[in-house]
Amino acid sequence: MGPLSGVKIIDISTIVSGPLATSMLGDQGAEIIKIEPPFRGENARVHGPIKEGTGALFASVNRSKRSLALDLKQDSAKEIIYKIVKKADVIIDNFRPGTLKRLGLDYQNLKKYNSQIIQLSITGYGENGPYSRRRVYDPLIQATAGITDAQAHEGEPKFMKTLLCDKVTSLTAAQAVTSALYAREKNSEGQRITLTMLDTALYFMWCDSMYNFTWLGDDWSPIPNIADFYEPVKTKDGYVTIVAVNDGEFEGVIKALGKEDLLEDERFSTTENRLKNIIEMQSILNQAYLNFTTDEIVKKMEDHDVPVAKINTREEALTDPQVLNNNSIIKISSNGKEIMQGPRAPANFLGTECDKPTFLPLLGEHSTEILEEYGYTKEEINSLIDNKIVQGEKN
Repeated sequence: MGPLSGVKIIDISTIVSGPLATSMLGDQGAEIIKIEPPFRGENARVHGPIKEGTGALFASVNRSKRSLALDLKQDSAKEIIYKIVKKADVIIDNFRPGTLKRLGLDYQNLKKYNSQIIQLSITGYGENGPYSRRRVYDPLIQATAGITDAQAHEGEPKFMKTLLCDKVTSLTAAQAVTSALYAREKNSEGQRITLTMLDTALYFMWCDSMYNFTWLGDDWSPIPNIADFYEPVKTKDGYVTIVAVNDGEFEGVIKALGKEDLLEDERFSTTENRLKNIIEMQSILNQAYLNFTTDEIVKKMEDHDVPVAKINTREEALTDPQVLNNNSIIKISSNGKEIMQGPRAPANFLGTECDKPTFLPLLGEHSTEILEEYGYTKEEINSLIDNKIVQGEKN
């Protein structure tokens, strides 16, 4: 079940930006039909550690879906898509500009079969402009949007070591789809949504990493980015992060470390003064932190109501007490055997509870089942399989 129960979504996207969005919608109850090329599947199937022939990246962003292996370049395949579109609510893609038109899957064509269809198309840079024809992956968007500059160390740009732009685009895509579904409830009309990874990255970056570009005119002064003050704090046996934003929190840090004399030091008496003398302040505090273990620092800071967290390794994060308390990581079974784990859907719908995610589909696992649902006979299905238009089990 879930809040999107009854919503039918066709997923013809690949890698992360589209598949993660549809996975989120599937976690919330939508029925997802994932369409992939027969016999090889989409590229992400071989990314990450491989188990039972499938990469972990694909497994993580394609749970709770059914697989239809279909050669979209064939006319017979297009007829299948059009039949599914007639009963679908949404179709999501992330092809390069021009591909949809070439395949006959552009919005103007699809709405002939279903005037209420919602089509969401993700591109890297946009459908026109100087970069629109470029092949795009996450690091390119990080570079263009200035994210690598925001992460720079000693003037050298650095990438975020995660597919940040892909995943933020996925979140935006899922939100946009639900907004379009709500709009359709009011006006009974479908629509096309275009979404670029570049626009999404800039929107995501703006409120902090780009706030020095917000005000126009010359009657204001730039200040360092908020994240510039966040550095790992080394302890006797590990690392923590401490974020003291206001005077009260700074006073808490000083008292927790037994350095009350610093409260009388003019260099650190106000937030403005601390910013001016931040290198000296951090040097003094960093030496003090080394006198304590990680657990001791966390306890001392908590006792003085200072925001603090132990810096976990990725492995430690899985068994963090709060993660365990929240049941954040779930096991997913296949044929009665727990075979993978991953994060549960983060939103808890207390009135429309979501089902537990199902295991990722094998390539073409549901092809025959789906074709039968849309009125294809046994003979027609077998013919499609024989002609390599569809990959699936013959009846």
